[in-house]
Amino acid sequence: MDLNTALPAALAEKLKKHTELQPIYCMRTDIGNDGMFTKDCWLGATEKEIFIFEGEAEKIVPVSSCSDAACRSLVNGGLLTLTINGEEEILARSSKLHISKLACIAKGIKWLCEGKTDKRVVNREKEKYCPKCGRVLPGTAHCPKCDKEHRNLSRLLSICSPHKAMLTVIVLLMLLGSAIDLSVQFVLRNFVDGYLVPGKGNALNILSFFSVYLGITVISAVGYLFRTYLCNKLGVNVTYKLRERLDDHIQSLSLSFLNKRNPGAVIERVSNDTNHIRDFICDCFCNMFGMLVTLVSLVILMLVLNWKLALAAFAFAPVTIFCARTFWPKIRRIYHYQSRRSDRIQNKLQDVLSGIRIVKTYGKEKEEVEEFCKLNDKLAEVQRSNEKFFATFFPLLSLGLAFGTYLITYLGGMGVLEGEMTQGELMQFISYAGMLLGPLSWMSFLPRRIINMTTSLERIYDILDEKPEISNCEKPKKHKVSGDITLDNITFGYNSYEPVLENLNLEVKRGEMIGLVGSSGCGKSTLINLIMRLYDVDEGRILVDGLDIKELDIATYHSQIGVVLQETFLFAGTVLDNIRFAKPDATYAEIISAARHANAHEFICKLPDGYDTYIGERGHMLSGGEKQRIAIARAILTNPRILILDEATSALDTESEYQIQEAFERLRKDRTTFAIAHRLSTLKNADRIAVIDKHGIAELGTHNELLRLKGIYYGLVMAQLEMNKTKE
Repeated sequence: MDLNTALPAALAEKLKKHTELQPIYCMRTDIGNDGMFTKDCWLGATEKEIFIFEGEAEKIVPVSSCSDAACRSLVNGGLLTLTINGEEEILARSSKLHISKLACIAKGIKWLCEGKTDKRVVNREKEKYCPKCGRVLPGTAHCPKCDKEHRNLSRLLSICSPHKAMLTVIVLLMLLGSAIDLSVQFVLRNFVDGYLVPGKGNALNILSFFSVYLGITVISAVGYLFRTYLCNKLGVNVTYKLRERLDDHIQSLSLSFLNKRNPGAVIERVSNDTNHIRDFICDCFCNMFGMLVTLVSLVILMLVLNWKLALAAFAFAPVTIFCARTFWPKIRRIYHYQSRRSDRIQNKLQDVLSGIRIVKTYGKEKEEVEEFCKLNDKLAEVQRSNEKFFATFFPLLSLGLAFGTYLITYLGGMGVLEGEMTQGELMQFISYAGMLLGPLSWMSFLPRRIINMTTSLERIYDILDEKPEISNCEKPKKHKVSGDITLDNITFGYNSYEPVLENLNLEVKRGEMIGLVGSSGCGKSTLINLIMRLYDVDEGRILVDGLDIKELDIATYHSQIGVVLQETFLFAGTVLDNIRFAKPDATYAEIISAARHANAHEFICKLPDGYDTYIGERGHMLSGGEKQRIAIARAILTNPRILILDEATSALDTESEYQIQEAFERLRKDRTTFAIAHRLSTLKNADRIAVIDKHGIAELGTHNELLRLKGIYYGLVMAQLEMNKTKE
């Protein structure tokens, strides 16, 4: 997001009266100090002043008189408070729509108050509104209204460029077909005027014409078939490569991007939107060249043959083209709206299929069907409305173009009767007018096809243009990890205005086991996500063996991490495939050894096909404990230097848990281990336990040290003991 929006000229002049410095932060807020919505409130800061303009009112506060600034999130909005001469004061308000910007500017002002004038806040989040026209962005990074048309044309050409040879052959076949269609009318004209006049022709002449005409028709048909085949092949090849490119790019994108996107919307872009591109290439893109050549050639020939009749034929074309161009924005808008409705259908279907077990458990099949039907009805309503518009608009355009043909038929007929034209010339001219109607009618439908294609291109490139937030530096280091990890004053939040961890410090030695405990939502999983570098910290740094984690090669670093998450995920496939996922070249001996260490070998051998048993989507054929033990075997297989255990034994019975704990005791030697556990008894043997509370580490020490401290950890242990007594 842009954190320095240009002030209106009048307000910029007002600011100049108070300071010569340019704003380094500036935004328009949508709520005034009276709590009412407004468009006339501006907040910003220079290096020495903080200013706010609301209507005619203005307030300038010297940075030197301020000691702190903060953004406070409320139910439907937020406040920016400023501590001026020791007293806190509300400086600005905004709705939730702009709270991200407000929080960033609050952080920037806080840095100014602390004298950090060289630091600048950067907001990673995308704009929700177009900065030029103010319209809501329809799920894309660029505004369809303000986006330049040539951008989509260049994109289409770029995805077709690898197939230049095929495209050249298609264009040549188009030109050949156009030339045949135009020349055949000269043959027909000469036949009518030369041989269909009594006394001039005979049966042999007619047979000769029939033979020539049949030969031309066969050549034209063969060319059309070959051209159609190549067009379809081009469309399929382009779509194939585009899907591959999309999948490859989606895999490279950061977790933060994928978490903000509904899976159904992403699937829709990979499947349906790429199909729209294929349809356009097969039906329109390849035909455009031939149609344009035919159109230009027809115009020139008709003007040469009879310029008066030609002008009559073209009389209604400008009106038709003007109408088509006028409705272009409306067509674009309704396609975007239809695409969003289709996304919602995909999202709903994805959710229901993923959670079908919950749906059936609660007996909510009927309610889910009704919910899906509502979404389906809305999509159908939009589609009916759109098709009604197209079914009315485009036939009217075609009718407008047909008036030109009716006019030249009348005028040409009068010319034949008066001896100004021959019958063959009139037939040739009417044929050319009919041929002209074809490209013009086709081009009147073209806006619908083009906008459908550009809508899909915009949605596809909205993903392709996204840059991964987590990427390798210019010269990444393929470092063999030892296991020393340092968290140096790190701050991170999934939303810029809501930090999850703040100013957190922790130093972990190689081979240490660190237990992470705390209430739900305190940031334990977030901390291990940062250590795995699934996210980058907002402030501070993470060091691995003294090296900044951002300097390490991501693939090499991840290959040295073993992970067992709380939500066990298994792929549709065999047990062997799921364990081997972590190390594709693993031998059978390595896989069986990993399964033995995870206490999984015994139950795997009892499955119908042993390690080759197909376990279904998400491993639904296995119990929760069995799935978790396979996940543990998968983590063990790579012989990792860092172990991440997020409730790794939560789904195991007591006996299996004991055996797994024994295995972990052996495995964690010389490996740095981070273990999250709500069952605190599993962390007794941890070298140290970190208690996460209030965005940071509230307590740190061994199990016995924390019990003696009688703080947060002591309270958690006592609560669990009481719970166990109650259960007994």
